[in-house]
Amino acid sequence: MMVMMMNDNEELVWITKVEKKGKKYQVYTTDSEEILLLTEDAIVNNRIIKGNSYSKDEFKKIKKSVDEVNIFDSILKFIDFKMRTEKEVREKLLTKTTEEKIINNIIKRLKELNFIDDERYTKIYIEQEIRKNSGPKLIKYNLISKGINEELIDKYLNNLDENSQREMALNIGKNTLKSLAGEPINKQKEALYNKLTMKGYNTNIINYVMNNIEYQKVDYDKLKALYEKIKEKENDKNKIIQKLLSKGYEYSDIKKLF
Repeated sequence: MMVMMMNDNEELVWITKVEKKGKKYQVYTTDSEEILLLTEDAIVNNRIIKGNSYSKDEFKKIKKSVDEVNIFDSILKFIDFKMRTEKEVREKLLTKTTEEKIINNIIKRLKELNFIDDERYTKIYIEQEIRKNSGPKLIKYNLISKGINEELIDKYLNNLDENSQREMALNIGKNTLKSLAGEPINKQKEALYNKLTMKGYNTNIINYVMNNIEYQKVDYDKLKALYEKIKEKENDKNKIIQKLLSKGYEYSDIKKLF
């Protein structure tokens, strides 16, 4: 409970009205037109009742403690939406206050309540991303961007063996090629390579998939139609071949046309 010590000549802040609004209270004062929104605990702890008065310094402290409570409540909602790392919470706090003391107090309290735990976050995040067939490079990149220590990432990411990565990458490859039925083989290979790279797999895993996956059969009717279209404007056999190669078709498929 706040102890009020004031000089006779010191300007006071008077409570002019306290009004209940839902689970909180709106507090009107002579300090300014600003209306404070306080919890019941803040009302009781600071003896906020109509007619009470405070020194300017005392009232400033009350407002600071109220700000911290309100910021803490908003951060709880931020965390409740989904798990957050300490870095993410700090960045969010900086949008609400620049006072380092308030930020550190809230971070400390959240850790004590186990609402922030970067190790637990890392473990769960990796498990979730593996279920999405994400590769280790992508997972690591994302976690580092969230402020997770690289050593902590490796502690859990190293459990992902190469056979598991191959299996996940093959699943991605098969799903990618389904949408490329009939397309030129080189186009299929390019799409597969780009997809696996984007998903965060290393070169060894990508090469394994590229060499072991079954590509979709080329649509020869489509190839022949393209050949006839080019042939209308080009008679040179080598130039026709070059144009078909540039479309992603392999030479072994093209030469069947001649």
